[in-house]
Amino acid sequence: MSKIQLAHNEFKLTWVHLSDIHFGAGGGHGAAERNDVLDALLDDIQQMRDRVPPVDQVIVSGDIAFSGGSLGASEYDEATAFLTKLSGLLGLANDAVLVVPGNHDIDRSIALDDDIRRWLDELRSAQRPIDDALVSDRDRDRLRFSARMTKYLEFAQNYGECVGTGESVGLGYWTTLIEARDDLRVRISGANSALLSQDDNDYQRLQLGLTQFGALRGTADQHDVLILVTHHPIDWLWDRESIAARVRRSVDVHLYGHVHDASSERGSSGGGNTLVQVVAGAVHEYDSASRVGTNSYSYSFGSLFVGPTRRLGLRIWPRRWTARNADFRTDTAAVPDGQIFTDHIIRGHTDSMRRSLRRSRPLSASRATETSAESLLWRVSERSARRLGARRTAYPLDLSIAELHGRGVYVPASFTDQTRGLASVGVDYLAEEIAAQRSVLVLGEPGSGKSVAAYALLQRLRQRVPAIALRVSELPDAVDGETTRTDLALALRSALDEQANRPILLIDGLDETLSEFDSSADFFLLLNRLRDAFTLVITCRRREFEDNLAKSMESDTFDSIYSIDAWTLDQQFADFVNRLVIARFLASNAILSEIRESPVLTKMVNRPLFARMLTFLGQSGVETVTTVATLYAEYIDKLGTTSEIALTAAGCRQASQPKEIWTKAAWVIFSKGLLFEERFSVGAVSALVANKLDAQPRCVARALGHICDEWRVAGRVWGRFVHYSFFEYLVACHYLDEVAQSVMQGSAAQLAQILGLDLTPEIRHFLVDELRLAHIPDLSRALESAYQESKQFGRRSARARTIGNLIAYLLSRVAPDAQASLRKLVVSEEDMFLQQSLLWGLCHVGDEQGLERFVAESRASAQWRAWNRGYLMYYYGDIDRREDPPFIDADPRRPWGRTRERSISLMSAPSYRSIAAQRRYLDLYTLYDYAIWRGVELSDEDAETARMALAALWESSGIGSDLLLELQAMHAAACSSS
Repeated sequence: MSKIQLAHNEFKLTWVHLSDIHFGAGGGHGAAERNDVLDALLDDIQQMRDRVPPVDQVIVSGDIAFSGGSLGASEYDEATAFLTKLSGLLGLANDAVLVVPGNHDIDRSIALDDDIRRWLDELRSAQRPIDDALVSDRDRDRLRFSARMTKYLEFAQNYGECVGTGESVGLGYWTTLIEARDDLRVRISGANSALLSQDDNDYQRLQLGLTQFGALRGTADQHDVLILVTHHPIDWLWDRESIAARVRRSVDVHLYGHVHDASSERGSSGGGNTLVQVVAGAVHEYDSASRVGTNSYSYSFGSLFVGPTRRLGLRIWPRRWTARNADFRTDTAAVPDGQIFTDHIIRGHTDSMRRSLRRSRPLSASRATETSAESLLWRVSERSARRLGARRTAYPLDLSIAELHGRGVYVPASFTDQTRGLASVGVDYLAEEIAAQRSVLVLGEPGSGKSVAAYALLQRLRQRVPAIALRVSELPDAVDGETTRTDLALALRSALDEQANRPILLIDGLDETLSEFDSSADFFLLLNRLRDAFTLVITCRRREFEDNLAKSMESDTFDSIYSIDAWTLDQQFADFVNRLVIARFLASNAILSEIRESPVLTKMVNRPLFARMLTFLGQSGVETVTTVATLYAEYIDKLGTTSEIALTAAGCRQASQPKEIWTKAAWVIFSKGLLFEERFSVGAVSALVANKLDAQPRCVARALGHICDEWRVAGRVWGRFVHYSFFEYLVACHYLDEVAQSVMQGSAAQLAQILGLDLTPEIRHFLVDELRLAHIPDLSRALESAYQESKQFGRRSARARTIGNLIAYLLSRVAPDAQASLRKLVVSEEDMFLQQSLLWGLCHVGDEQGLERFVAESRASAQWRAWNRGYLMYYYGDIDRREDPPFIDADPRRPWGRTRERSISLMSAPSYRSIAAQRRYLDLYTLYDYAIWRGVELSDEDAETARMALAALWESSGIGSDLLLELQAMHAAACSSS
């Protein structure tokens, strides 16, 4: 290729490729010389940082040590120290370092045993294919392989997935999917070509095997580019012809070492596929005979890029040691004259990817008439579908959403058209409407299967048009950013500028990402601009939409609003269970009978999330589930057991159990505010948790991978809990553990300290359920003591108020003698904010005197009423939860829609009458006060809900007629039309 000047943002994934370092070779002199060369290499990398894109990965293709550690543990100790320096220089975490073993990483002394020697000779002489040993039911074969790499595996477990995963654990081969820039999905697969290495006669006596290659290849629809890393060249294998053919067919870039002369070359097969092979050369080679280094040292940088023709290329910056200057410089023999790099075009972006896109398009789509803008839209659409499809559900946890569809386990979703009153319409119905350029909003409860349904809808739409699933945070830069040159940005801008055929934008989980905007109104301003060029499809939690978004939305933003239907036991859930049986995830559908016998469980399966969790527990596991809290407890416990088995197989034997790791991670994320769009940095969180638990960061990261989706973007691994409620439950578990420990130790100060961070309503509900199950002795007394202890922070300080409010809440929900405790505390309390908290608690447990005092204070003080209204607005989200108490509703123009909706929803619930009448009185009193203070009337629907709640109070005992008449008058003032 001719010289192409590219900006750094046009490079998608960049790595440093090292090989054949041979730590331990050459004794003291060899070590001194090697250290000098490595220092020069680090200096060269530092100087090259301005000439290459930011490095995302470090890839080491074998022969890290000299004897597989048999000559001394220092071989891998030195390797670890060097890679720590290198990754620190590049600003990378350990999981961005990927290694494979070479022949010098094998402990050859293990084969001195006669049985192992005979076994190895059979394989090396091809009397027995290596596949027979790799898939053998006998653990002995696998143990023999891993025993020869014990020291290497101990070293490799600190990096990426390099000890292997699943069936490859302990065998040293692995594969990882990386989401590079612009959603380019790159699979890097590390092969173990050294499994049969033994002596200097390894040439063509080694085998890779189809079992190993099949595991490394993955499926083409999961990645755009496949990079294979081996130590040996393919021609060193006995099964070279078989493997070479498959490498040419499937692999785009082959990185390897062993051959100590660096080079890169591009070749094509008869089918038109292009393979780029890059030999790293040796970082250091020591000639033991002459007792001196060979001075033939090299390494390289590599980067995938998209050039002006929109074809995907690979740029290599080869670096070679110069003995004269004792430093690394451009390998001039490997680059065109006058350049420091060489470029190769690879087929990943232009052939395999375009073929899959053509299969996704309508048959009428014509390559000849397709514009560049349309081509780009289709490309971005394909990537976005893979990204959404990569998310997991609660069961089967080892399947992504895309795999649920592929394995036939997806239960078709149905929807109710709230605009026209149509019930139980399917995905095809929605797709027809959206294809007619009508924008649609889909609402659902948490755990109702919105993401699973969104993927099904996206795939159906992509049969016609380039529908794109994206995050809210990607919109501003993509549309308004003048310098952003991602494929997504270019695709969206081209559609805006050229008025191409209207593509579809699908935003799944709008409520999860609105923190990117100063207000929901700002988001809808952007949305209205997009609506002119795109058809919009958005999913959102019903409550968050109605509370936060509806008031900012113009009436014509969406043409239709749908709600996703709940499951039923005998329809969707039975269908789901039967599909699992057919797919062999379940042995039988016996769980249906178990759930049918329980009204509680029958109700739970209405929500797909709970249905999946129950199915994971199985027929025997659901017997102990009586509440939502016990469902989460049993689910997390069973998941922890399976996680522990996997961690042990991966060499993570540590004191902390998976649930402890998850709980600590959730708390760290919550307390430090580390969530961004419901995702977090796995590396940062793992390091913090590992420090707290004295665990290895890589083991913490592995444990998190069992309850979180993980993906790599530009060298950083991000994580998202499989469902957000898992995160909320685990935060509550942390609180429970801390509360229980403080109570047992009798430390009021420690308990007050713990309760100083307020909790969201959802986490509070989980905590209450867990405390009820825990039956902590002397909890009331401990909470009282912590309440008094909180005064040390200042009687009217925000911290004291936060602690006191949470204690009042917990006492009223979980303490058997709550009434006595709350009365004792309110008698001596002088702070108005905490007086209200304690009186609300008393009313919640049915205290008549508490209600009378609350209403008396409200009659006498406008400030009392303003503080009361303000707290509920904070609790329900109309006032920013980052503000400190007291919360004051002093402006009648301030929106209160979330509080209104939550209050009406509470009063409409079938279980509302089970709440103490005094507490229900306060709910109504405060609702009416909002309307009267603002000079507005409740809607007819809300007024009717309030009227029914008021009528129920007249039927209750324990509330005087004077108070009820006062409430009746407030109802008339707030609901005059009723």
